[in-house]
Amino acid sequence: MQIFKDAIGTCVGYRITNGKDNGKKDDDAEDDIPSVNPPTEVDEDGPIPPPSNNKDDPIADAMDIAMAMGFSLDEIQELLNQQNDFAELVDLAKMPREPNGGFVRMYKNGIIPPERQDAIEKFKTKNVKANVKSKGTKLSLADTEGCGERLSRKLEQKGYLHVSFSIDGDGIEVTAKKPRNHDKGTDKGKIANARAAEILKVPADDGDLDKFSLTLVEYDDEDPAIPFHTYGGRKISGNGSQCTTAFSVVSSTGRTGVATAAHCTGMNRYNAVSPEADYSTYFQGEHKGSFGDMEWHATPHLDVPEYYATPTTRWPVRSVANSISKGQWVCVYSRMQGIRRCSTVYNVSVSVQYKDLPRMFQLVAMSTNTVIPGDSGGPWSYYDKAFGIVSGYGWIDGAPRDFWSRVSFLSPALGVEVRTQ
Repeated sequence: MQIFKDAIGTCVGYRITNGKDNGKKDDDAEDDIPSVNPPTEVDEDGPIPPPSNNKDDPIADAMDIAMAMGFSLDEIQELLNQQNDFAELVDLAKMPREPNGGFVRMYKNGIIPPERQDAIEKFKTKNVKANVKSKGTKLSLADTEGCGERLSRKLEQKGYLHVSFSIDGDGIEVTAKKPRNHDKGTDKGKIANARAAEILKVPADDGDLDKFSLTLVEYDDEDPAIPFHTYGGRKISGNGSQCTTAFSVVSSTGRTGVATAAHCTGMNRYNAVSPEADYSTYFQGEHKGSFGDMEWHATPHLDVPEYYATPTTRWPVRSVANSISKGQWVCVYSRMQGIRRCSTVYNVSVSVQYKDLPRMFQLVAMSTNTVIPGDSGGPWSYYDKAFGIVSGYGWIDGAPRDFWSRVSFLSPALGVEVRTQ
């Protein structure tokens, strides 16, 4: 089995092999993954969950992944341990921060610094079955994001709508909706580089077009990036719609609350667990931009470091994922469908322009699309580790993929952190 790993501006091109191959190519999208629980009944207000419990089940997600991949539980747990070790390698490559908010990569000026090479060797020594390979990149993540932003602005100035871009190494894939007055049937789908240069009115050899890919959709087609809004762990509602809570959070002053997605405007009512009555929440702050799509609310109740992983089960939160790697397994609870499913990270740096919302950077894209409207703000996790907050979905490489914000960015964005036990 091979899992291709990437991380935000780090370790580009790393490949980890655990000695078994299930016949999939590295870039195949994941098939539908069996859910841990069957769907619950759904009405206009969302699913009606059965009574809850707080059963602590550390292998449920691993069993779900093992079934999907056709591996034994021991093999999957070995792979997941490798992913955790790899995340520590990623942490090293994230320092120091660059002034404009990007991260330096494992390579620096085409050379791996000695301390990073030492970390790679330690990783390979500990994970003897892992085959670690690497390749250099010409640009830092900040430089690549700057290039994507420049190209996106050019398209927006020419009337193109909902321009979003994703980064993979030095590659930039831009997706946009054509202007209303653009001829139908022309310039649709993947655009040849020479034609993309004409659209952007830049020379064909412009440096910003290196490893550049442009995909266009018709004005009347579905938006290429859509935020989930209208209906987590638990329902949060207001302003005639509802979303989802992700995880309990705490501020530097000790005030506690819950996090959700920032595009969930007007939420002010928390769906409490029976027999407790629903109660009001109090908006504290939101962030739509450099760190993704997130906000938090204070509550008058005890904000416990647990989350709904299935319609009937609450799990504890004991840690937070500080690094994300391409190919890493992460799971989501879709409250609206009453299911929990796991998938792999497809891209770790996506910039999205949802309709009528500011551009949101550094979102994570998954290999598949699981969540639906109403799941916005919900929890992405692996067992007792918090990973992210549901944002929406969009099209990358011709397929719809879930987008989420990293909970590790709650601190720089909003001054709060996920509560842990």
